[in-house]
Order: sequence, then C-alpha cells, then structure tokens
Amino acid sequence: MRVSGQLAVIAMLGAAGFGGWYAYKGGHLANMPVIGAYVGQPSGQQAGAPRGRGGPTGPATVEVDTVKTGRIVETREAVGTVRAYESIMVTAKVAGIIGEIGFEEGQKVKAGDMLVQFDAAERRAAIEQAAAEANRAAALRNEVAIKLERAQALRRTGSGTEAQVEDLTAQMKSLEGSIASAQAQRKAAEARLDELTIRAPFAGRVGTRSVSLGAYVAPGTRITSLDDLSKVRLDFAVPENLLGRLEPGQTVNAKAAAYRDRVFKGTVSTIDPRVDPATRTVRLSADFDNPDEALKPGMFLSVALEVSAQNDAVVVPEEAIVSEGLRHIVYAVKDNKVERRVITIGQRQGGKVEVLEGIKAGETIVVLGVQRVRPGAEVIARPLGSTAPAAPAPAANREQPSRSSLNLPQAIGSAQAAERN
Repeated sequence: MRVSGQLAVIAMLGAAGFGGWYAYKGGHLANMPVIGAYVGQPSGQQAGAPRGRGGPTGPATVEVDTVKTGRIVETREAVGTVRAYESIMVTAKVAGIIGEIGFEEGQKVKAGDMLVQFDAAERRAAIEQAAAEANRAAALRNEVAIKLERAQALRRTGSGTEAQVEDLTAQMKSLEGSIASAQAQRKAAEARLDELTIRAPFAGRVGTRSVSLGAYVAPGTRITSLDDLSKVRLDFAVPENLLGRLEPGQTVNAKAAAYRDRVFKGTVSTIDPRVDPATRTVRLSADFDNPDEALKPGMFLSVALEVSAQNDAVVVPEEAIVSEGLRHIVYAVKDNKVERRVITIGQRQGGKVEVLEGIKAGETIVVLGVQRVRPGAEVIARPLGSTAPAAPAPAANREQPSRSSLNLPQAIGSAQAAERN
C-alpha cells in the first residue's frame, strides 16, 4: 500500500472516532432505541429522566445487629507432655533368686501388695539362729540369777563371800548383754528378710516385667514399673512475659491426637520459680483427673492456658469488621445513616471479637453488607438473620419513566442493565 493510501485510512478512522465522540457528548446515542439503554445520559440531563448503567441507585439494604457484651477468655497456646502423678521403677535392692511373682503385667495393685518374693530360706535360718542364741543366753541368765540369790543369802549369814556375789553379778550382766545382742541379730535378720519381699509403695498400675520366676538378679535390676494414673501431670512452658499473670489454680484445657473430640480440663499446680535462660520460658505443671486412665505418661497434648477472663467484654461478630491495613473498621448505623468507626480489637473467640475501644454496647452496627456502604450514606437496615423483604426506596429516589422508555427495544435494554446492576 502506498503512503497516500495509508494516510487516507488514518484520516477515515480519525473522522469516525471524532463522530462517535461528538454523538456521545451530544446525547444522540441515548436517543437510539437499543443503545440508549446502555449509554449514560449527558451531564445536563434532568433528575427525572431515566438513567442507564452506572447511574445512582437507592439506599443499600444491610443487616444490622446490636453490640452486646459477653464472656471473653484470654488463652495462650502451648504444647506439653503427660507424666504420671506418681511413678517409680521397681528394682531389686539385694541379690537373690526370684521365688514368687505376685502380679500380672498391666494389673492394678494396692499399696502394700506383694510384687516379688526372693528365696528367703537362708534369711529365715539366720532369724532362727538368732532366736536360739537369745533363748540360750536367757536360760543361762536365769541359772546365774538363782546362784546369785543363794550367794547373797549365804553372805548375809556369814557363810558366803563377797567375791562370789560379785562374780555372779558380773556373769548376770554379761548374759543380759548376750541376750540383747541375740535379739538385735534377730531383728537385723528379720529386716534382711523384709528386703527379700518387694511391695507396692502406693496404689497404681504395674507395667511389663523384666524378670522371670527362678531368675537370679543383682541389686538394681529392673523388675517392673508402677504408675499412679488416677491423676496425671502435664508439663508445658509459656513465655516469660506472662509470668506476672500466672497463678496456681488457672484452668488448662488440653487435647490429644488420640481423642480428637475430647477436651481434658485441669488446673495449674506448680509454677517453676526459674526462667529458662535459653528459651525465655517458664515451666508449669497442671494436674488432671484421669479416672478412666485415658491419658498415658509420655503423651503429647495441645494446651490452652486460660490467662484471664472478662464477663462483660464488648463483642461484635467477625463479619462486621473490615481491615484497612493495620486498622480495623466497623460501620455503626444511627438514624439510618452510616458512621465509620476505627476500633481496637482484643481476643477472638467462637466467631466473636472483643472490642477494646471504638464502639460501645447497645450501638447498632452493620454485619452483612459492609461492602455496600460508605460513611454518611443512607441505608435500609433490617435485623440480622431476618427474612423479611427490605422496605422500598423513598418516592423521591425512584426513577420516573420517560416516553422513550415505552419503546420495546429500550425497555429490554433497561431490564438487562438493571439485572447487571
């Protein structure tokens, strides 16, 4: 194509564009049957004339609710590990041969129940020997006591000597010492015999056993474990900035992966007086009742510590809050007009948000439809969750039909524009 042809095409396109712009500015397009329904009227159009797409509409319909007060609990999340309320490893105190095992693995036992009995024949023989020695010394003492009484009688009559009386008195003291020694040996033998019997120091549940009947065990050998699971303790840690707000008795809610729908409730029992310098956390222990023994030592739990609770906190639904950067906004409704409020929020709980500043209880706010309102705009408010239709717009805001709207093509175009709006 020659240069002259290209210039001609450019000139024609420029003329067509100028003609379209002139027709739009002059309002000529709006008078066309179909196009007029989609093209806005010129700026000089009267208020009563029909409006096309993008024209002003009536007040927005929104759902509102009254700001209420409720209970808000401040919680802190953590993780913890379960341990038994009381737990020991049952071991052998002395060497010996297992003569009797008095429990089954996993059995519940009472305090004082016999767990393991070692072979005690040698210890019983030592007890019998000490008892026999004490009896022999007692018999000799009785015999010497009779001789002493006779010697004392003869001395009073002048037939006996003082030396004989002193000798028999010394024998009496020696025999009494022998009796006391034999009795002490017997008690020691009985104590050593008690060492051969291992009993449960508290009620609980025994674990698996590590010895068999007839086995020889050395001192310190593991026999089984014993755990009191009627209550358990949960150890967890929280940041040190909460230290001034912690106190025994605070409620702890915990969940375990093994019981997804179950919440275990306990209370803080111990607060460690030291702060871990590596993690800057404070260790806490909480006690949980465990009547069904669902919680086992070593389990991992998710913890929610209730730091504080407020019964009259101002709360609003989460849907009513609009975030603008770091600010949070709610729209209050007063006399059917919208007011923009910047609020300070606190805790979130169960679809509600605590409001610390910016709104008060009893005020009305927009919950649904916040995207359709602006500050100072008039709205049609209906209660939250109401199924009643919205009230019609005031007569002054209704559009008055014009003669051109009676044309069938334009009416169709207006209906399509209304559906798009």
